[in-house]
Amino acid sequence: MTKLKVLILSDGVPGHVSQARGLVDWLSTRYELVCVEQTVALRVRSLSRLLLPYMLRINRVGPHIGTVFYDSGMLGSETTRPDLIVSAGGNTSFLNVALARKWSVPNIFLGSGRRLHSSEFSAHLTLEPTGQSHNIVMDLVPTATNPSEPAENGGALRDRLQLKNRQPLYSLVVGGDGAGYSFDETTWSQIGGLVEGLSKRDNCRWLVTTSRRTGCAGEQLLKKALPVSVLADSVWWSESPRKVMNSYLDASDAVFVTADSMTMISEAIASRKPTTVLKPADGKPPERHHKALEQFELAGYCKLWTLGAVMPSLPANANIDNHARDLLLSRLEQQIPSLLRHSLASSAR
Repeated sequence: MTKLKVLILSDGVPGHVSQARGLVDWLSTRYELVCVEQTVALRVRSLSRLLLPYMLRINRVGPHIGTVFYDSGMLGSETTRPDLIVSAGGNTSFLNVALARKWSVPNIFLGSGRRLHSSEFSAHLTLEPTGQSHNIVMDLVPTATNPSEPAENGGALRDRLQLKNRQPLYSLVVGGDGAGYSFDETTWSQIGGLVEGLSKRDNCRWLVTTSRRTGCAGEQLLKKALPVSVLADSVWWSESPRKVMNSYLDASDAVFVTADSMTMISEAIASRKPTTVLKPADGKPPERHHKALEQFELAGYCKLWTLGAVMPSLPANANIDNHARDLLLSRLEQQIPSLLRHSLASSAR
């Protein structure tokens, strides 16, 4: 059986890259594959976003799109022809379509298509239906662990932190302004109050990591609000970034994550730990983001909690199994029959 050759187009945005890699990880459970990842950057974004949807629609984007509209030294070579193209993030969508046409190969895209119709892709994966052909609605966003993160597992982290008698350990994963949510001094204070209140109630310690989105000002306000005595370990991204998500989630008995990042929420859910999503009270998220969070809660993946409300009880362990993954892969096989040629199951028969 020949291996499925997959090309990931990456825009370098961690959340987008994680989704594309996550889907490839899911694919690897069913197909034997080899993956190449290419980072690309859209030139003159505002002009390119305006021109490319129209040019693709009238079929005027040729094989030189990679050199004209994108900064990349690889694209356009016939020697790199894959069996499948995968990408996430709107800035990769145009190149995804153009290369799929050039090479006559199927393509999968995750997220908003930047004014492109879902039918431009062999499969367009979203959390909310687009109402267009070739759209597949995901139950859960695939995410990948970061291969560049340290291999320290949760048990090793607990030992290094010298936690006593299996003391409960909670993670706080913090983003910042985005997806219709904003974080001001009051919001950071409410998060600090939640951490302090749960520490007293549950006798827990905390692992805290901020992110690029938090910003220096947000970190300073959060530091001011957090009781230092309850912190087992912390990462302040603007001061000294460390990629600790894998080990923090593995070590945690429960996870609290801010509502602004779908990728961080999906990673928390994928850890199978009790996950609580923290929403600022005055948030105005886009409808599709709001509905996705509601669907996650309805499915038992997480609990939604509005900052400032009565202190939450811990939810049950994230109620996920392989159903979401297997359902999506089966839908992809129906949409892209050529995948079946690379199925591990077919090779075993």
